[in-house]
Amino acid sequence: MLDMPLRVGVGGSGPVSRGVEFQVNLTDGMEFAWSCAPDSVEEKLKNNPIDVFVEACGDVADAAECSLLAIENHAHVILTDARVDVAVGLTLQTEAHPHGIIVTSDSGTPHGALATMIQEAHIMGFDTMQAGQISPRCDTSRFLYEMAALANGFGFLPPSGGMTGPRIETLDKALTSFDFESYGDTPRIDFLRLPSPTEGLYLIVKPKVDLPEEQVAHLRNCQLGDGPYYLIHRPRPLGYFETPKAILGAAAGQPVLSPGYPTCQVYATLKQDLQMGTEPSEGHLEAHLSPNDENLIPLAVLQEGAKLKIDLPKGQPLTFQNTLLPEPE
Repeated sequence: MLDMPLRVGVGGSGPVSRGVEFQVNLTDGMEFAWSCAPDSVEEKLKNNPIDVFVEACGDVADAAECSLLAIENHAHVILTDARVDVAVGLTLQTEAHPHGIIVTSDSGTPHGALATMIQEAHIMGFDTMQAGQISPRCDTSRFLYEMAALANGFGFLPPSGGMTGPRIETLDKALTSFDFESYGDTPRIDFLRLPSPTEGLYLIVKPKVDLPEEQVAHLRNCQLGDGPYYLIHRPRPLGYFETPKAILGAAAGQPVLSPGYPTCQVYATLKQDLQMGTEPSEGHLEAHLSPNDENLIPLAVLQEGAKLKIDLPKGQPLTFQNTLLPEPE
């Protein structure tokens, strides 16, 4: 049995923090304890203990520090920022697991909502072949981090060469736009480009066993497809409106999406030619999602003060061989 009401604290003071406070105050069995800037989290945790900590700091370093403090103070942790999942999620999980503390993505994030869809599909007797977003802002690092967080949590991979994002006119065309047979035993992440304003999340699934014709006809009538692959989709997630689900799940020992051993990462690639000695800034870089490569520098660990060791052309990824990182403070 859960001890009710669950006391909830939030690290951060922006729109997500205010939205979580509003939703928690509306939800039976929860009590909003506090929200504060990252530099006040340690004091709040010690003087006003909570059951669940919602990370909404807006900065990866602050999020990591505050989440570790929450774990030390026996609070479950909800991550609202996919960058945190990818950059430090495994570290947080390693610290939390021996103490029975849950670290989980938020239900209202795209990767959290997709994780819920995958779990529900499994219960219904489906294996997931592919998971992705529909008409996302696919050129943003945020989108790439969301998909990397999902892949790392489930052990999925992007297709060889990266996500393809085919342009299709109607959603049902997704079932004929990929070579699912080439995936083997490893599901993939990808995305779909549909005419605006269509947005949302989707799964391509396959029944775990051959279905009788009656079940096939039922799925066809539900407009999931003709088989052997079927399409499940939902509208875009609702952010902090869905956060109470993650809070309840964490308190019950049931994470939405736990950080897993990374299968892929978001790396930094140059947008333009740069000379030796240049300090690459945000304007010089674009994010690129690919399978793990220990030679490449993850975008999240690039800090001010990094310098190129050699001249690099546009499109070149930053590596530990061609870039000098500043010494840790």
